[in-house]
Amino acid sequence: MGPLVPGLGSRTKYKMDYSLLPLGVILMEFSVFATQYASDSYSSLADLILMRLVHTVGMLILALSVGWVLVRKNYHELNYLTIALICTVVIVLGDLMHGYLAGVFGVELISFYRRIGVVLLQGILWFPALMIVMGNRREIIQGFRAYEQRLIAATRARSRSSEEFKRLQRSIQNGIREELFALCGSLEDSLAVASKSATSLTERNDAIRPLLTGEELRKFSRKLESLEMRRTGRKFFAIDIQAISLLVRQFGILYATTVRSAPLGKRAYILVFLGLVTPPYINFYSFSESLFSFPILIVLIYIFAHLITRLQFAGSLRSSTVIVYLAGLLPLATNIAGQAIFHDPQTQFPLLITAVAFPVTYYLFMELLQVLRPVPLNLIRNDELKASEALQSEVTQTVTEEFSYNLSHQWAVFIHGKILTRLAATALKLETASKAGDSRGFDQAIERLMALLADPDAEFEFVTADLQKEIASRLDPWVGLLEIELYIDPALVSIQNSRVRDVGEVIEELISNSIRHGKATRIELKIVVLAKDEIEIVATDNAIVAPSTSEQRSGLGTRIFNLASDGRWSNNRLGASTRFRLVMSIEI
Repeated sequence: MGPLVPGLGSRTKYKMDYSLLPLGVILMEFSVFATQYASDSYSSLADLILMRLVHTVGMLILALSVGWVLVRKNYHELNYLTIALICTVVIVLGDLMHGYLAGVFGVELISFYRRIGVVLLQGILWFPALMIVMGNRREIIQGFRAYEQRLIAATRARSRSSEEFKRLQRSIQNGIREELFALCGSLEDSLAVASKSATSLTERNDAIRPLLTGEELRKFSRKLESLEMRRTGRKFFAIDIQAISLLVRQFGILYATTVRSAPLGKRAYILVFLGLVTPPYINFYSFSESLFSFPILIVLIYIFAHLITRLQFAGSLRSSTVIVYLAGLLPLATNIAGQAIFHDPQTQFPLLITAVAFPVTYYLFMELLQVLRPVPLNLIRNDELKASEALQSEVTQTVTEEFSYNLSHQWAVFIHGKILTRLAATALKLETASKAGDSRGFDQAIERLMALLADPDAEFEFVTADLQKEIASRLDPWVGLLEIELYIDPALVSIQNSRVRDVGEVIEELISNSIRHGKATRIELKIVVLAKDEIEIVATDNAIVAPSTSEQRSGLGTRIFNLASDGRWSNNRLGASTRFRLVMSIEI
């Protein structure tokens, strides 16, 4: 006979997270308080609350002490039987403490035999379930984070090569070009008018000089540089909003995949249901009432569990989830029937509990149990999930925004370096020619500028340098500011294609970050072949300021790295150094 829950065996060893012990104690204390408050078994509410607070403190000390001992003994992995034994011992000691405090504070307890049932239920089922299922949460969180990065990288790569995305790229590019040509055309017309408005070189120079400040082009460059990308923040389980959005969007697919790969059996649905419904029976129901309704509940939940698993096997997942919720309403039905027979006000629970709280709790517990197991973690690690349409759309939108921002930045740099700088240089040449009376030099400078304004984007996508020259041009401004040790794989030195400039932008950005943010004075830079048509860029510096995690996933630098690598990059602190690593595809 297999385990009650696929992937969770009684002899399988599970990683223990003893930080969950306080959470288990608080949940247990709240449950007991709610039960005692509902049963009206106390003389004073203040005494009941004080007793529960004292008992909670005592249980926390006991549970943390047990956890400390287990950690000291290096018991970081335990099987279910050992966990259940330890939890039962802790619960027994807590119940003895509970009995003593109840006498002190005047709180009436249930009978000794009923307490034994509650102790066994908590020690054998609920505490071990919490430790095993929730103890797996960190691996699932880490797995989702890694899965998200792989998913986004793959989606980004597919999006960038799609025809739709190429059309979007052309649209953005054309919009920028259209405005640039309009501004340059306007400046060209103004220069032509100013040049003909006077006869002497001095007068012509005075008329032209104000235009060469290129104020409108400068504003356009600043607008492109300051363009803000629309944010779509993401996090996971309140730890990282990036991953929480992913989990919410992917939960349905994860649930459906795990149901098909390793569905929960009938026994799991029955066991959890009985585990939730048994405490009220122990605390409130008489023997005759229990004898009447409890067997009926067992039969009914068996029928419902059978129906749930049959629907899942048939692929009717939506119908099966509805049946799970309806199964949570079984206590309501039996309670109504029991009241009609026994008329016991003590066991007449509010509709809020039987019609809402219990079915919702049961439904959520079964949904989470389905996905918070080792099986879903393996599915995540093996990339056996598929991205939802909503997530695919979001990633495509993110890539579009990244491209728009990065392209805008490239144009801003180009306008500043190739056009505004040429305007300033022309102004100096015209000033010199006018003073020297050099009409020919004056006219040649105007003609060259007019040619540039007539075709202002001629050099924007003109690739002339090989990788080695590109890197050298990017490093040249920083020579003297920090010590650079560069190694380029011989197989990469002479490659020349459209991706070479992307490599140069990555190098320029990481060097800038090392100096401006990390205050580095030395950096080792390696560019090597990693695989077929893939290279790896590794930079290790002596930065005295560690990289900020908040900055690591936002800002222009991040967009440059993302566009170049499809998200395959990292920037981590290693001892006294900062190590940057990026992997990107490039035709070699």
